[in-house]
Amino acid sequence: MKPRIVFVKTPDPRGVVDTLIEGLSKSLSARNFEYKIVQPTKDNIQQVVNEIIEYKPLFTFDFNLDGLIFAEKDGQQKLLADILGNIHVTWFLDDPMIHFPKLKSALQSNQVLYLTIDLDHGQWLGSMGKNVAFLAPGINPADFPPPSVQKEFDLAFVGPITDPDRIEESWKERFDEGLFSFAVELGRMLYRNPDMPVRFASGYLLSQFNQDFQQAMIKFQQERETEFFQYLTEVTVYAMHMRRWNIIDSIEDFEINVLGPVDGETKDNVVVYKHIINNKDIIEFLSKTKVALLSHPPFIPTGLAYTVFAAVGSNTLAMVEERFSSRTFLVAGRDLITYHPMDPVEIEGKIAYYLEEAPKEREMIAKQGRDTVFQHHTILQRGEFLANMLNDIIKRAEEDSSAEGNGKAEEKQTEEIPPEEKLN
Repeated sequence: MKPRIVFVKTPDPRGVVDTLIEGLSKSLSARNFEYKIVQPTKDNIQQVVNEIIEYKPLFTFDFNLDGLIFAEKDGQQKLLADILGNIHVTWFLDDPMIHFPKLKSALQSNQVLYLTIDLDHGQWLGSMGKNVAFLAPGINPADFPPPSVQKEFDLAFVGPITDPDRIEESWKERFDEGLFSFAVELGRMLYRNPDMPVRFASGYLLSQFNQDFQQAMIKFQQERETEFFQYLTEVTVYAMHMRRWNIIDSIEDFEINVLGPVDGETKDNVVVYKHIINNKDIIEFLSKTKVALLSHPPFIPTGLAYTVFAAVGSNTLAMVEERFSSRTFLVAGRDLITYHPMDPVEIEGKIAYYLEEAPKEREMIAKQGRDTVFQHHTILQRGEFLANMLNDIIKRAEEDSSAEGNGKAEEKQTEEIPPEEKLN
């Protein structure tokens, strides 16, 4: 009998989840897995649970813990995977800290395998004694138009973007003076140090404050842990928007096409396409653009976000912030161009060079980047890696069962379970 996996598909306005599930399901099917896709809502959750129980999968799979399903057993709320005895796999496409309310509810389970796209994220989860594996994002080749698409735009910047002054104004209304000052200082530290994880940065910065404030912040984390991590998430988002805002504000001589909403007053050379937020729409626009300028979210210290692979695969010259740990995936000068986010002269100078002085070199790097991504960084290849990982789990389980001499496991009951879905 083929091993079975259920993909729990949840709403995603960007459409990234759709494209990743499509690729993973193809790879796993080719590796002798059977799969089923379910889409739970508040109205059909009992039906979905019944489908999962009847299907009897060895694994369930979701993204960012958005597909967690809980059920009542013996008067307690438990993860459905704990009740059914299968493994739930979740793939974090950004920092697990952002999803801490969901993460906290799953930490008591030993039936969850966490996949991350960043080593810092994996180390944080591993410090909690969780099962963690690294799986970089990958593109679905079917999403991309042919490389012969005509270039209509010079420069695109992938948003969203918010004027950081507006974020500070909202903080002044919500935070006391101490929390406000710490948030601003921490955000500026992350802005100046793109590779520094926020959890490390917050601890370092806190050591520079007086003892009373340190104790107050420690108490904040201990007594209101979820709120504390939401606070750190807001700071990282602030740092991201500070970096993005300053980059587009520093560019003088080129029209910048921003993909996604912009909150704030921009200069006349900024053209905003606020409705272009869907993955395929972004890819389509970038494929018609000569240079794509990206600014990584600071909550992904390696810079290995899905958007980076998608931009490079779009046959545009992708300019990304230099990150040491991403060099083994995409090579600067061959697959893309790197820049330092604190150097506006370098940014605009490189844009001018590749648009005006070296169009052939620009085209060559764009083509090589696309070739590299299509050859080595597809979701189909990530699915191969995932299949190997799941087969290893199956093999170890079979060996353990044989060693214990328990014989065939008793089949679990399949009576109807009243669940509660954790939708966030």
